[in-house]
Parts: sequence; structure tokens; C-alpha cells
Amino acid sequence: MFEKINPKKSLGQNFLKNQITINLIGDIINIKESDYVIEIGPGMGAISSSILDKTRNYVGIEKDPYLSEYLKKKYEKDIKIINEDVLKVEFSDIYKKKYRIIGNIPYNISTEIIIKCIENRMNIESAFFMMQKEFVDRIQSKFGNKVFGRLSVFCQIFFDINKYIDISPKDFYPEPKVYSSFFSITPKKKILLEENEIDSFLNFVKEIFEKRRKKIKNCISIKYDNVYDNIDKRAEQLSIQEMINLYRDLKNDGKLV
Repeated sequence: MFEKINPKKSLGQNFLKNQITINLIGDIINIKESDYVIEIGPGMGAISSSILDKTRNYVGIEKDPYLSEYLKKKYEKDIKIINEDVLKVEFSDIYKKKYRIIGNIPYNISTEIIIKCIENRMNIESAFFMMQKEFVDRIQSKFGNKVFGRLSVFCQIFFDINKYIDISPKDFYPEPKVYSSFFSITPKKKILLEENEIDSFLNFVKEIFEKRRKKIKNCISIKYDNVYDNIDKRAEQLSIQEMINLYRDLKNDGKLV
């Protein structure tokens, strides 16, 4: 089957081929008949088949025009495919109710997909992704870890993260150079921030992680910095709650715009 296609490096195409892994993923996502599903990058339909076995509420977003046509022919009337770059698609135009997202995500747009999920979190029931293992380790890392960064904070503020399996390069065609991980993000019912704090807090996090080796007091311009708890530390040394506390102290004192 794979001999008939020429994977495009420009689209980051690596097709999942190990049927044992495919079946395991189908069990993990556990699609119900009532689910509304968006699949990002269905490729040749490895995971699509297990989804369509359970629900007809399905939309695939496939950037490759050849694969879009391939999927339409393979599944005929059972499938709706949007031939477009997922970053240009408005999820709210697809469903007017809560939906689930599934995707084998090209490594070069992983950050953009997470940000897109944050922006659409109010309408997402859950999202299951395959992404580079190193990236997944980063978004679920805890403070004090050298890979803990602003994306870790962004993701953990809004989502519960669960990693299920690591996937060998040998499970894909062509083989990538790195391992992948399959994980889920589920929007939290209640987050640690008030709605009117979100944008300014995220900007604050960007600023304090901008220069990772510097202490927070050297990343932002304020006076009397010694009166604030944790401002003499580097950003990755603070828990998310400590970041929020520092943000609120600075905000309440008019030190942040």
C-alpha cells in the first residue's frame, strides 16, 4: 500500500503502519456513536477506519490534495474531508457543539496545534495526538525540570495531560529519526486563573521565559523587586501557582501593563 505513495517531507508525512499500534490507539480513544470527531492529517486512513466504525459524525482535515482524494474514494459517502491547512481552518465552522480531536501531527506544527486547542478549549471535549516524544515530554514537564517552559505552563494551565504510549520510528513509513508519543489533553473544568487574567498572565509568562538563564527580576522592568516572593529566581524554578501569585502581586501593585 505505501509503495504507491511518495511521502512529502514538506508536509512532515510519516504514516503509521504498525497494525498493533493502530489497534491500541483505537482502544485508547474509545470513540462513541454520539461523538463528533475532527481528525487532523488522516493520511491514508490508518486511524480513520476505527473512528468511522463507531461514528458517522466525522470530518477529516487533510492538506495533501492527493490523500484527500484517496480518502474520499476509500470511504465514499461515509467521510467528509476538508482539503486545507489545519491552521487555516476554523473548528467552530465545522461543529456547533463539543467535539473530539484526533491527529498524527507533523512535528513542525506541534506548537501551533496546541495553541489552536487552547484557543478553542471551550468547545473541545478531548484531543488525542501523536507528536514527537521530546515535545510531549516538554509540555508535561514540571517546574525544576530543564525543559519546563512557557508551553508547559500554557498547556498545564488549561488541560489535563495524559501520555499513553511511546511509539518507535519503526512503526511509521517512512521512519522518522525520533520516537513519538501518543497522549491526550482534556480541558480542565476549572483553571487557576480568572477569565480577565488569562491574556495578561500568558504575556507575563512569555516575558519571564524569554531569557531563560536570567532571574525574573532581570526579565521585567520594575522597582523594589526585593519585596516580591520568588522574583529572585529563574522562571523554570517556579511552580505554576507561584507564577500566578507573583503575577497577581505585580499586577495589583501596578507593575505590569
